[in-house]
Amino acid sequence: MAHEPGERIDVWQYYAFKIAGFSLSFLPRKAGYLVAGFMANILYLAAPGLRETIADNQRRASGIENDNRALKRLVRGVLRNTARNYFDLVKLPRLNRRHLESLYSVNGKENLDAALARGKGVVMVTAHMSGYDMAIQWLTLQSIKSTALVEPINPPQLLKHVTKLRQSHGITFLAPQPNTLARLFKCLHRGEALLFASDRDIDKNGVSLDFFGEETTMPSIAVRFAMKTGAALVPVFPRRAAAGYEITFEPAVDLAPNGNNQALAENVAKVVRVMEKHIRRDSDQWVVLNRVWPKRFPGSL
Repeated sequence: MAHEPGERIDVWQYYAFKIAGFSLSFLPRKAGYLVAGFMANILYLAAPGLRETIADNQRRASGIENDNRALKRLVRGVLRNTARNYFDLVKLPRLNRRHLESLYSVNGKENLDAALARGKGVVMVTAHMSGYDMAIQWLTLQSIKSTALVEPINPPQLLKHVTKLRQSHGITFLAPQPNTLARLFKCLHRGEALLFASDRDIDKNGVSLDFFGEETTMPSIAVRFAMKTGAALVPVFPRRAAAGYEITFEPAVDLAPNGNNQALAENVAKVVRVMEKHIRRDSDQWVVLNRVWPKRFPGSL
């Protein structure tokens, strides 16, 4: 069967990712990050549309609106952290347990322990912060069985390959499928942990609210799971640090109990307020490469 032109491009991207990733995985971390920085600089110069999209997001997230020099630094930082994330991912299967254990600094573990002690499973909600794929591996080191919902990737071969890399130390990653919701509910019923990145509404069917002072829609799936099952909803945020990764578990969100739309909106807003704090602290580590707000911010780099 012949492939359409777009499909052929996707397949070639898959093979390019796989070959490059295999080669880079043999590099030590410092050298890998040097290569990542070089590639990020090329992307900054070669992709003006992507550059403007990131700048548009950063104007809201950082609060810096008119200082183009500062915005350019942030955009470069986002691209550099994104490239480092890809290096971390291809390197992940080659890291042993001792190496992983040396990478993490954890704040607020008592909040996670208290949530698990409820016995109804835990719904963790986070943002696309730098080091996400690495930080989640900490849960395996604690013997906390965990499942993360991820965005679909094209072509399917690339999704399968990326999932294999992410799952190399025991975390389960699921892309949306007809049986995915049922599988996630079963995880909670077994007292396990779920993880949702809830800072970008891909399907545009989320809750409309203010995010950094401007209206957009935000995903509600994590909140819906917690409200329906009684599981604790724990915000957790990774950040890239000098020697590894810092993970912060916030206290469980105090959810409005009613199952109506107003309660849902209130609960999503509570999550967003916590999310804003962590994103603004390290906005160059907020590695979202798609437009989050429907209205474009005036100005350009």
